[in-house]
Amino acid sequence: MPIWYCSARKNYSYKKRIDMKRKLLLPLFLLIGSLAASAQKEYRLAKSNGQLKLNINGVVVEGYEGKEIIFSNQNSTNEQVDDRANGLVAVSTSGYADNTGLGFNIVANGQDIAVNHVVSNSSDILKIKVPNGMKLSISSNSNQFYKDFVIRNFKGEIEVAANYNKVIMENNTGPMNVSTINGAVEATFDREIKGPISLVSIYNYVDVALPTATKANIEMITFYGKLYAARELQIVPDQVAVNRIGDLDGGDRDGSTKLNGNAKSLTRSLSIGGAVAFGEQANGAEKIKGKLNGGGIDLIIRSNNKNVYLRNK
Repeated sequence: MPIWYCSARKNYSYKKRIDMKRKLLLPLFLLIGSLAASAQKEYRLAKSNGQLKLNINGVVVEGYEGKEIIFSNQNSTNEQVDDRANGLVAVSTSGYADNTGLGFNIVANGQDIAVNHVVSNSSDILKIKVPNGMKLSISSNSNQFYKDFVIRNFKGEIEVAANYNKVIMENNTGPMNVSTINGAVEATFDREIKGPISLVSIYNYVDVALPTATKANIEMITFYGKLYAARELQIVPDQVAVNRIGDLDGGDRDGSTKLNGNAKSLTRSLSIGGAVAFGEQANGAEKIKGKLNGGGIDLIIRSNNKNVYLRNK
């Protein structure tokens, strides 16, 4: 076999091994780079009490037993890096400057921590781990860029005032005051809860799931929808309000009127299988006020224009 042929074959084999090593190492390098970039997109604040005030377009909040508030940007891995912006910070007409590297401005004022979008039309979503010893306040006035507000496993006090955002509550304990104008409210409670609790949507539905053993003084209200309840949740009514609203400028705004003698018939309707609808009036309101398991925390579930659902967990 010619010497030149052997030499060429060795060179080809060597290059092939190098190419294979490069192919094997490239995913590893990409993974390391991705982890490094992810680590850089986190902001920590040593704080475990006081109030966290969020004025942002979307957020995922998770409660935990820790001593720091941990911020991360869910959209950060998809962002393009602008090399021209190296050494600069984002500013806007909002008056806020990015002091986190996440597109948000965070300011401590005594016991309060305020968080704002730097760019008001940003759809970036923060993920925040919040110590359970804090209070949580969330608001949004954006009508163009908005995502869901998701709050889970949080043991502190919660207040939410939203415009278009859907509010999703998972395994929180309360107390809480949640209202949204155009978004829906979905709440699931897996453990003992503390009141008072108010869950309200103006133009969308409210859907709540409770453990069967929950003790509560409950109000279910709708103006133009229906009220639904699971048969496992035995509501003992204090009063039934089914009354035309008509002109809201006159009379009782919540349309409530006590209807004597209806408690027994309502209790029977609640005991018939499946979820039960309690009627509908195009120009009226329905209000169920009663007790679960003898009463306990105050729980208000209300939608002005859509249905209200109460189910067992």
